[in-house]
Amino acid sequence: MNDGQRNNFDALRLIGAFLVLISHQFALSGRLEPNVVGDHSFGNLGVLIFFSISGYLVTASWLKDPHILRFTARRALRMAPALCVSIPLSLAVIAALGLTGFPQNPRHLTNGSLWTIPYEVYCYGLLLVAGVATRRPSIVLAVGILGYFVVSGLQSGGAFLAYFGLFFAAGSLLRAYPYLRTTLPTLVFFVTGFALIHMGQTKFGLAFVVPSLTIAIGVRSWPGLRDISKIGDLSYGIYIYAWPVQQIGVALLGRQTPYLALLAVTVPVTVALAAVSWHLVEKNALRFKPRQRWEARSAANPQTNLRVE
Repeated sequence: MNDGQRNNFDALRLIGAFLVLISHQFALSGRLEPNVVGDHSFGNLGVLIFFSISGYLVTASWLKDPHILRFTARRALRMAPALCVSIPLSLAVIAALGLTGFPQNPRHLTNGSLWTIPYEVYCYGLLLVAGVATRRPSIVLAVGILGYFVVSGLQSGGAFLAYFGLFFAAGSLLRAYPYLRTTLPTLVFFVTGFALIHMGQTKFGLAFVVPSLTIAIGVRSWPGLRDISKIGDLSYGIYIYAWPVQQIGVALLGRQTPYLALLAVTVPVTVALAAVSWHLVEKNALRFKPRQRWEARSAANPQTNLRVE
């Protein structure tokens, strides 16, 4: 793959993963997570970046090959193998260190990051249903999620599927309708989003700002950012390993350990585990993705060589 075919999405996902890690290090050591926009921490923004990119790339996958079984297989091969390794490995390491969970830590869960993964899967399912039911799945998905967003009274903070789904749907729309990624619509999204944030509608406002900004950067190919893909896509591994590594760090070093000292230990360990996960588990699992139709289309249209999920 040449430089013209690489994009910035791997770098953005890596940034999102580190935002979550940095934010959780505060919470897991008993410190208050700093908010960046309204009541949104660094970790919240990282998750919203993930859902925006996922909506864009997974929609690209469906539009290139709208086949139920192949789509489902690709999703399962991307998500499940790393989880099937990380969960028992985390439990085994915790037991080997003589720990019986984390009852003395400020947070007790072994891996509190995993709670967002079912919502990611739900979004895949909603896109699949919309894709089977209509030729315009992104519009159907966006209208459905937006309706759920309004009806659920999301501003009270209750319905996570509605909120995460809003960012997924926004990414989906940006992929299905390229005009929405041009300069004028992007500026309109920014102005609308910042106006809503200024009015106190932070969650709804971010749904205009984060997906449009994320995709606007992601589709480009900038030196430095695009070259992150050379080391592999470590973002998922960082996301699923960071919490247990941080919990173990707090349990062994103590919650009173300075924040930066904890971070200096947990970051390299997490990155190492993520690299092993990508190169030994995730990348090998992705080789089983069904690609026949993609390859046929790529021969006719070189633009489809851009990597999608």
